[in-house]
Amino acid sequence: MKRFFLCTRIYFIFFILVFFLVWLKYFLKIELKADEVKKNFDIEKIFKRGKIIAILDKNSIDYYVYKGRPMGFQLEMLRKFSEYIHLPLEIIAEGKYSNAIELLNTARCDIIASNFTILKERRKHFTFTHPIFVTKQILIQQKRNTSDSLFIKSVLDLRGKTISVKTNSSFHSRLINLSDEIGDTIFIDNSPEYTCEELIKKVSEGDILYTIANEQLARRNATYYSNIDISMPVSLEQQTAWIIRNNTPFLEIIINAWLKKFVNSEFFKAIYYKYYESDKQNEIFKSEYTSINGNKISDYDETIKKYSAVIDWDWRLLASLIYQESKFNHDTVSRRGAFGLMQMMPLTAQKFDVDSSSTPEDNIRGGCMYIKWLDNQLKDRVKNPDERIKFVLAAYNVGLGHIFDAQALAKKHGKKYEVWDNNVEYYLLNKSKPQFINDTLVRNGSIKGKETCALVRKVMERFHHYKNLVKE
Repeated sequence: MKRFFLCTRIYFIFFILVFFLVWLKYFLKIELKADEVKKNFDIEKIFKRGKIIAILDKNSIDYYVYKGRPMGFQLEMLRKFSEYIHLPLEIIAEGKYSNAIELLNTARCDIIASNFTILKERRKHFTFTHPIFVTKQILIQQKRNTSDSLFIKSVLDLRGKTISVKTNSSFHSRLINLSDEIGDTIFIDNSPEYTCEELIKKVSEGDILYTIANEQLARRNATYYSNIDISMPVSLEQQTAWIIRNNTPFLEIIINAWLKKFVNSEFFKAIYYKYYESDKQNEIFKSEYTSINGNKISDYDETIKKYSAVIDWDWRLLASLIYQESKFNHDTVSRRGAFGLMQMMPLTAQKFDVDSSSTPEDNIRGGCMYIKWLDNQLKDRVKNPDERIKFVLAAYNVGLGHIFDAQALAKKHGKKYEVWDNNVEYYLLNKSKPQFINDTLVRNGSIKGKETCALVRKVMERFHHYKNLVKE
């Protein structure tokens, strides 16, 4: 019943927006140019597609993996927004500005969630959302004696100096204006291959002399690198925001309505402290288990890689399943008696020569042998190997019998019995309802499939984050 009312609410909002769009077009005479059709992929088409797609940059604040968990300030904001509009969230990791804008303008994403400085000249190319931060641009340099000619004490000292900044950034535009203001040349080293954080690291290590960052990022990185100076602003206060396509007025309305409340919420204050001010972030930044510093998810990565090859899975998919089952804690025992990294039930584990005293490697081996067995049982029923992964994950959690029942119900009701999302998934989710459980096709009894369907979704979603952030 709760799902019914949720769906009703979503469709009501959808039809109201469509009606409003028609009203605007015919009563306010909004005309759309033919070459802007893709740009007008507005909220009604996003709802029809069934997900909101956003671009994030990989860095120690906005988007990374730590001990198997996808994290980040912008990621947490986007998750809250996706909850607000009741649509799943898909993340594209793209740090190159030109690529990100291309994806946005061709409707392959809907939002670029980064701290873009709001500049008048940029409004020609995209739309800014409601502001998220007020910030300043800060010069990053090494700490030096103030008498050192390399130490910048005022903007006039920038004459003849070379500043390295990210290509197409607001920092580049600011340096051009600053050069005019001081009446002398400031040399700009455009660095398309480096992020702001990577340039700050280069300053710390002495590879470059200067770069510029927004104040919040500068302050956070000053806690990572004790030898950098962030005392000199090179701009007045500026606002930052996300960006969306031009000519998507309803997406803009919805995002702005949400942001105006969200940036004043306790949750926003909590995640701001978590990522920008907490000492814990320094620990994460220096950890070997973060994608910021390397490619390590857990202590068991090599074993996971070894046995994922046996089942022909990407090792990051198997890692995502293990995180979901045990969060890489081999000592975990569930209320039902499932144990170890892969949370095998005792009777199932016994078939693959595994018990509660087995080593982590044997637990992973046994779990993978079970996955391989499940895959063989499902091969003739689900021929697409990528689609079959979702069925295997579901069967791993709830058993094959319930999956077979859900497939039979899907086939009977004209759904795609070889497709998981919104097809077989639906019947497993509703398998406890009388109209389905009393069907003669159901041979394995009632099951509340909510937990199983959530597991499949979470494992696949985390796998997508791992693919974005962790090397194959």
